Amino acid sequence: MDAKLKNDIADVHDAESKISKDQSDESIGIDQYPEGGRDAVMTVVGALLSNFVQFGVVNLIGPLQAHYSANQLKGMSESKISWIGTFLLFFYFFTAAPIGRVFDSTGPTVLLTVGSVLTVFGLMMVSLCKEYYQFFLAEGLILGVGTALVFYPALNAIAHFYSKKRGTMMGLTTAGSSIGAIVFPIAFNKLIPTVGFPWAVRIIGFICLALLVPMVLLIKSRLPRREFGGLSSVIDFSGLRETTYTLFVVGAMITGLGLYNPYFYSQTFSEDHGYSDNVSDYIVAIMNAGSLFGRIIPGIIADRFGVVTLMAFLCTCSAVILLCWIAVSGPAGLIIWGIFYGFCSGSFLSLAPACIARFTTDMTAYGGRCGVFFGMISFATLVSAPIAGALLDHDSGSFNHMIIFSGVVYLAGAVFFWAARISGNSRLMVTF
Repeated sequence: MDAKLKNDIADVHDAESKISKDQSDESIGIDQYPEGGRDAVMTVVGALLSNFVQFGVVNLIGPLQAHYSANQLKGMSESKISWIGTFLLFFYFFTAAPIGRVFDSTGPTVLLTVGSVLTVFGLMMVSLCKEYYQFFLAEGLILGVGTALVFYPALNAIAHFYSKKRGTMMGLTTAGSSIGAIVFPIAFNKLIPTVGFPWAVRIIGFICLALLVPMVLLIKSRLPRREFGGLSSVIDFSGLRETTYTLFVVGAMITGLGLYNPYFYSQTFSEDHGYSDNVSDYIVAIMNAGSLFGRIIPGIIADRFGVVTLMAFLCTCSAVILLCWIAVSGPAGLIIWGIFYGFCSGSFLSLAPACIARFTTDMTAYGGRCGVFFGMISFATLVSAPIAGALLDHDSGSFNHMIIFSGVVYLAGAVFFWAARISGNSRLMVTF
């Protein structure tokens, strides 16, 4: 992902790129990154466990919403029910800013411990819920904050140990996210007929507990702590003074309006079109199976060809594929579409942190910059699924307008990613 640190040979023939590389490690020299060792390997393993749990829980949003619509909240509009899941995503992204800044000051252990407790507690509370407000608090608030505390410190810790191999290591750990996103939805849908909704959720909670305990013990940090500086230092907007970073953040916010809508509504789409239970129950898992390769392969390629360039390209592909959803007319077509969309869209979260590292000159501020980036996305994800649900309700169940809206905003976000790429380095043949 961090192409400037991976391709020293290419940089020899590009003075501008070489200067950018030297500035990127101005405060922390490249030779100081261990690029391996016991603590580094333990952190990668712990981050993989973190991603498995966090993305597994987040990708229960679609199956949970489908279950609520047919059971506890039957008769309630899709738009209203979707607020539960979007608030989970909102708190997950919004809290990234303070979490990133606190991470820079305290390290990962305390944050990961609190996040683990909240994640398991939130799942246990969901299993007891019966009313809308209860689901909103347990899933939307508690799980939103808990999954954020589990994810961001683990991700940020990797950047403390790797520079040349950062893209590969982040791609490897985010592969755990796709595995969790495959396993949890399948387990949930298969457990409900056997043990019922409450115990299906509790079993997933116990699985999370078993994985989160070793995660907390494994993840380490290495760089010196930054002074906290009071509440005013929690949100670090200094990066927004830079054009490239700002264009990238704006692109991510716009992309967020369409990115997750297929994960919210693909199962509902399958059920409404009368596809078999096997297709409906597995479609979210199928999309995440595609994203498994979409997180690993682009991470490896980006180290060679440029992380920002690849990010812009894959987001463009994702937008086009999302628009192709409107032409899906059978279960086989939905499965094929889901694999391709999962592959291209899966790169978003795996490449974004490395893109931010590409724009960052002081890596001790990396956590804060990641936090602001994900925090800004939170406002888009807060309204994305409710807008999509409102379009569905307005069109009497037709998915066409929702698909067009999601695809167009995704494409608009990709335009800003290309603008960030050109702003960072206008020479398209140069690795960036």
